[in-house]
Amino acid sequence: MRNCLKLCALLITFGLMSGCAAKPEPQQDNNTAFHRSYQAAFDKEPATETRHILKTARTALGTPYVRGGKNLDGFDCSGFVCWAYKSVGINLPRSAREQSLVGTPITRIEDMREGDIVAFRHPRRGYHTGIYVGDGQFIHSPRRRSTVRITSLSDPYFSNTFLGARRINFNGDGNLTAKAQSRLDDYTEQNVTRELTHKSKVKAGKVKSKKDNKAKYVAANSKTSTKKTVKRTPDKVDARAAEKNKKPDANSGKTHTKAPQKNPQDKAKKS
Repeated sequence: MRNCLKLCALLITFGLMSGCAAKPEPQQDNNTAFHRSYQAAFDKEPATETRHILKTARTALGTPYVRGGKNLDGFDCSGFVCWAYKSVGINLPRSAREQSLVGTPITRIEDMREGDIVAFRHPRRGYHTGIYVGDGQFIHSPRRRSTVRITSLSDPYFSNTFLGARRINFNGDGNLTAKAQSRLDDYTEQNVTRELTHKSKVKAGKVKSKKDNKAKYVAANSKTSTKKTVKRTPDKVDARAAEKNKKPDANSGKTHTKAPQKNPQDKAKKS
């Protein structure tokens, strides 16, 4: 009996000790859990927007190019980009030039993400825009007599005219059209100021004008001949022939003129 009591006492003591050693699990704060879930949803939102833009853009593959077009009946380059972004509630400027100024600039291809706007500029054909789809490729509506297609950025034409990419913030870019117009106004003002400064320097004689530089370049690289061609009249030809017929006299040092030889045909005519 005593042994049973001792055994029970040991079991009770061991149970109490193990209960004190075990730490209770901390209860997770409801506010912290809600904040983490909200942050995760917020981080995934741009990816969701991007996937929707690319999905919408791919549905337009094969749509013909139409100047001024902005729907599935036909697109031009900027109209296609506007249409794809409008599917997620983003209103972009209508022209390709303005689209090349919106958002955050991305200059390196390795830093680009899917959904970024890619911008190009040709000296004569002007601006062109498309949407980056990853792996060095972009989707766009290129030109007349063509359709919406996917093209590589390594294409010689586009690699030589590539300006960079523009990234749109889906949560806070506001009025993109107004921002693009403001940037265009700033660029125009800077160009006018630069031109006026250059003209004032030309008048002051500090720098040469473009016309002077061009004239100097042409003069330095011209290969025009300085020789003058002289037309010989019959009188001058006879005088030169008479000079050749004169021979110096060995005794007197004077020159005498050889008598002109008669033509045998003339003798035959006289006889």
